[in-house]
Amino acid sequence: MSLYQQVRATWRPDHTAVIHWSEPPLTYAALHRRVAQTATWLREQGIRGGDVVALQLPRGLPFLQLHLALLALGAATLPLNRQYTAAEVEFLVADAGAALLVVGDQPTRIAGEVVVRRVSEVHIDGLAEADLPDALDPETLAVLCYTSGTTGRPKGARIPQRALEACVRALHEAWGWRRDDVLVHALPLFHIHGLFVAQWGALYAGATAVWLERFDAGAVFEAIARHRATVFMGVPTFYHRLLRHPGEPDLSSMRLFTSGSAPLPASDHERFAARFGERILERYGMTEIGIVLSNPLDGERRPGTVGHPLPGVRLRITDEAGNDVPVGTVGEVRIAGPSLFEGYHGLPEQTEAAIGDGWMHTGDLGRLDDDGYVTLVGRRSDLIISGGLNVYPPEVEAVLRRYPGVEEVAVFGVPHADLGEQVRVAVVGEVDATALVRFGREELAAFKCPRGVHRIDALPRNAMGKVQKNVLRARYAPPTVRAATVDDLELLVAGNVAMAEETEGLALDAAIVRRGVGAVLRGEVGARYLVAERDGQVVGQMMLTTEWSDWRATEVWWIQSVHVVAESRRTGVFRALYDAAESLAREHGVPGLRLYVDQRNQRAIATYEALGMDGAHYALYEHFFEESP
Repeated sequence: MSLYQQVRATWRPDHTAVIHWSEPPLTYAALHRRVAQTATWLREQGIRGGDVVALQLPRGLPFLQLHLALLALGAATLPLNRQYTAAEVEFLVADAGAALLVVGDQPTRIAGEVVVRRVSEVHIDGLAEADLPDALDPETLAVLCYTSGTTGRPKGARIPQRALEACVRALHEAWGWRRDDVLVHALPLFHIHGLFVAQWGALYAGATAVWLERFDAGAVFEAIARHRATVFMGVPTFYHRLLRHPGEPDLSSMRLFTSGSAPLPASDHERFAARFGERILERYGMTEIGIVLSNPLDGERRPGTVGHPLPGVRLRITDEAGNDVPVGTVGEVRIAGPSLFEGYHGLPEQTEAAIGDGWMHTGDLGRLDDDGYVTLVGRRSDLIISGGLNVYPPEVEAVLRRYPGVEEVAVFGVPHADLGEQVRVAVVGEVDATALVRFGREELAAFKCPRGVHRIDALPRNAMGKVQKNVLRARYAPPTVRAATVDDLELLVAGNVAMAEETEGLALDAAIVRRGVGAVLRGEVGARYLVAERDGQVVGQMMLTTEWSDWRATEVWWIQSVHVVAESRRTGVFRALYDAAESLAREHGVPGLRLYVDQRNQRAIATYEALGMDGAHYALYEHFFEESP
């Protein structure tokens, strides 16, 4: 029996399947009728078993109906984030070989050979109900779900009906899904968390899903109370915001809160239990394997862990050579079981690397305790090796998160000439950087403590709330500094003009500046420019001239001007330029550097603070290298 027919056989026709935020409730009988009519519409578009259809749609009934109709026909869904650009959609649709793309009614320009239909063109009213096949090969492709591509080009994970059914069945058993369950659903449907874990969980049980238009803490609590909901699934960001919501909501009907897609801070787990009397169940999975580990429904739900293997799942923790490591030792999490995906679409070498030995090499690092609970310590790609010592970001984050004023925190590594990698931290919240590091050193070894603190408004996240540490690494990686050349002329001119406007309110004549900068680059005057680059782009510049010290009657180099482009400020560019200038001065036998900022010019001081200078650089500043700066 096909997966759709198998699940449909358990549905009660008159039971409510979906309660939509703006449409009448939909029964399971009505849902099946719409699915069968949608299958007819798909066949009219030429879709047959084995085809791939891309859906870039708002979360709503058309998405669910199309997905289930495709599954019933033996075709596959390619779910796409609505935030993807036209270029991203074009790549994914072409890579997948999609036969059809269904989009919302927003203006869309998609190049290529794929047929595009707007959701308003999916007319099913009055269509006959398709005769759906009773049986399909379990290995029939169900979903082609592209990974986020944080480590390179996105890869299409081929998820057959067999794997989808195994994942959903294991969760059905482990979490005790019931027909009378009511799920409050605020997750996107283009991701396995919202589609497989939440929506399919309700479908497989024949339960009711209450759809919210979007996540809102107040709306979640209101829906739980109004519909006497029993299940809620969220990402850590959801729970963080639920904790910030005022009032005492009625959660008396709830039996299960789950969290996934990113690690839930243990502190939020404890705070949620203390305030609401509910212990969040944390689990672990990924696109390629579905959900495979979970804290128990009945039993101890340990904060900071993702529990035990689900029914049918096999787990190993291994070293780099593939050998099992002892209990308590960190290694790579490897998974085998019936929910394992088929492979990466069109990428045989990457498929072989991921599952060639029958085990999914997840790239996640974790350890087992004596009771069989798994604790994740980070992505293998996020592991920081500083001075030859391993630093696991979650360990450091757990400590720093407890410092007053810290709202969110992410620890990551950047290249360092001496240490290999240097520990950095991005912090959301009003905190003193020096005090934060001092606090960390009270509980952490010195090599684990951040050497740089970056205060930002929000951590970069993907659509499912995972912190994108690759973005932080790229943003704060030390820039390379080199001597400017004549090829940099126009960039230097633009930087000087922008700097004068920002610090002094002066509108410089670009032609005059160009003559002056050109003279420097041609070596006609006693000055030089340094430029800082990141990812091949110039992000900062510094001009050095020769001066005599009033104090020492000796030559020093004068930092005549410095400019950092706005998006790269306070990311280490000024420090890299200054360190390079100091190193160059030493090479030339120059004993010191000098910088002057008039303390009465608050505009200039504010600008230089934004660039990353500290208070030591204000007023008359002179640093002789044999002394402390």
